[in-house]
Amino acid sequence: LVLIFLPVGYRVYLNFKSQRDITIGRNNLLNLYKALATYAQDWDGRLPPSERWAELAAGYLHAPPNTPGGAMSYLRGPGDGEDIGYVYNEAAAGYNLEPTNKDDRQKDMAPNELVLLVEKVGAKLNEHALLPRQKGMEADKLGKHLDFPHFTSDPKGATSLVVLASGRIEQRTKQDFQTSP
Repeated sequence: LVLIFLPVGYRVYLNFKSQRDITIGRNNLLNLYKALATYAQDWDGRLPPSERWAELAAGYLHAPPNTPGGAMSYLRGPGDGEDIGYVYNEAAAGYNLEPTNKDDRQKDMAPNELVLLVEKVGAKLNEHALLPRQKGMEADKLGKHLDFPHFTSDPKGATSLVVLASGRIEQRTKQDFQTSP
């Protein structure tokens, strides 16, 4: 009887753990977005340069007292395997979150099209990459940049979190990027 329920119990545990990890990841990304947006308010609406994004955002992170790792804990998160970090989109460097008539980049790419941060297994501090926008054919290219660190045992349901410059956090699965034959 125990052998029958052991696999079921293990799957329930993995599901619970992945859901917990996604909740932590969403919280981390929300706090990172708020820190980056606050940084932008202090710098004429512009997001930080990609080479030092995490260092600059860290000054705007705040955690409740007795939080293990303090505010810097928002820069790391749990995945199904090793810890995950976050990758900043090089296209976001200098992007103006407070649009003006003079800012052509805001006209070319709306905040809900610009990927700001993605999860990556083992990402280093200040890691950055050029990530595709979330409009038209380019949106499908994002899947090549995602590690899908949650629900890794499910080939279609493996999940990754993405935050856009609008502040919206999206949960994307491998199935989202699979093309039909």
